[in-house]
Amino acid sequence: MAVTNFTPLLGLALPTTGDLSGTWGTTVNTAITDLLDDAVAGTVTLSADADATLTTTNGADNQARNAVILWTASNGATTRNITAPAQSKAYIVINAGTGSIVVRGAGPTTGITIASGTRALVAWNGSDFVKIVSNPVILTTDVSGTLPVANGGTALTAGTSGGVLAYTASGTLASSGALTQYGVVIGGGAGAVPTSTAVGTATHVLTSNGSGVAPTFQAPASSGTVTAVSVASTNGFAGSSSGGATPALTLSTSITGVLKGNATAISAATAGTDYVTPTGTETLTNKTLTSPTLTTPVLGTPSSGTLSSCTVDGTDAVGFRNIPISSKSTAYTTVLADSGKVIFHPSTDANVRTFTIDSNANVAYPLGTAITFINMTSNVVTIAITTDTMYLSSAGTTGSRSLAQYGSATAIKMTSTTWLISGSGLT
Repeated sequence: MAVTNFTPLLGLALPTTGDLSGTWGTTVNTAITDLLDDAVAGTVTLSADADATLTTTNGADNQARNAVILWTASNGATTRNITAPAQSKAYIVINAGTGSIVVRGAGPTTGITIASGTRALVAWNGSDFVKIVSNPVILTTDVSGTLPVANGGTALTAGTSGGVLAYTASGTLASSGALTQYGVVIGGGAGAVPTSTAVGTATHVLTSNGSGVAPTFQAPASSGTVTAVSVASTNGFAGSSSGGATPALTLSTSITGVLKGNATAISAATAGTDYVTPTGTETLTNKTLTSPTLTTPVLGTPSSGTLSSCTVDGTDAVGFRNIPISSKSTAYTTVLADSGKVIFHPSTDANVRTFTIDSNANVAYPLGTAITFINMTSNVVTIAITTDTMYLSSAGTTGSRSLAQYGSATAIKMTSTTWLISGSGLT
C-alpha cells in the first residue's frame, strides 16, 4: 500500500499502520530524508527571465521545499515575481540577477522586493512574506521618505545651494540661506541658522558693533603715514631719523672705550674694575684660537692630545717613534691610517689570510708610505694589491706575494700607482 498521508507544510511522508510493508526503507530515504535535506540546505536556482511559481508536490522533490532561492536571470529593468505557497516557510533569497525580484505568496500577496546584488532572509507572517534580514541596505530602494536625524540623517529633502546645515532645535536640522562668497560666517545663536557678512572693502577690518549687532567691515579707526621718528638722547645713546614713510634710524654714542651695561643704561667700563688690561705674558687655559699668527713661539711638550697636519720640515709628516702594530685575524684591506704601521697576523689565527693594499684611486697614500706585514702562523699570508702595481724587490716581477711563517715584508709606495715589496720568507 502506498503512502497516503503527508505533512502539511513540507509534504513529507507520514507512515500509517500497514503502509509500505517491506519497502518502508526506500520511502524513508526518498520521501523523508532526501526531502528534509532540501528543506534544510537545498537550493533552487531560477535562471529563466520570467515570473516563476515554485512547484509543490507531496513526497517528492519540488522547488518550494528548498531553503535557498537563487535568482540568476538577466531581467534588467523588468521586475520578476517569484510565487511561493502561502504558508509558513522561510527562505534565504539571493538575487544574483541583473534586475529586482519580488517574493510573494500564492494569491498573489504583495510580497517583498529584493534588489539586484542583494540578499535577504524572508518568512511568511501569516498573510504575506516579509523581510527578516537583508544586506546591504540600499537607501534608494530600501528606505522611503527622509532619514531622521536620530538615525544619522538630516530629515530634510532639500537644502539651499551655498548654505550650511544648523540645528534650530534639539534634533532638528535646517538649511541656512546662501552664504555670501568670501564673506565671514556669523553664528545665529540658539534656534537660528548662521548668516554671513558682506565681503567688505579692501583694507577694511572686521569690527564689532557691540552686543546684539552683527559685526561689519569698516575702515580702521585711525590711519596715517609715519613721517619722522626721534630718538631720546639718554642712557648713553643719541640718534636721528631720516623721516619719510619708511624712516631709517641712526643710533650713536659719545662713550668711548669698553662699554658696560646695567640692564638700563650703557656707560664706559673702568679698567682694573670692570676688566683687566692684558700686559706682558698671559696664560690661556682652555681657549680656542681661530687662525692665530704665532711669532717665534716656544712650544712645550703636550701631556695629551693628537697632532694632525704637522710636518718636520714643511713637507715630511711627523712620524712614529716606534712602529705601531695592528693585529688582524681576518682578510683585511689597508686604510690610510695603516701608513708606517705593521699589519700583524698572530699565531692564534691558524688560518690562511689575504691582506690587500688598496688602490690609489680609493686611498691616496702619500709617496714614501711604508706598510710592513708579519706572519706568525704556519698558514701562508697572501699580500695582494687592488688595481695598482706591486713589484718584488730585485726580481721585478709583479702580482700578489706569499709570506711564510715568521716572515716579514715591507711595501713602499714609489709612485701614485706603484709599490716595491721586499722581505724575508717572501715569495
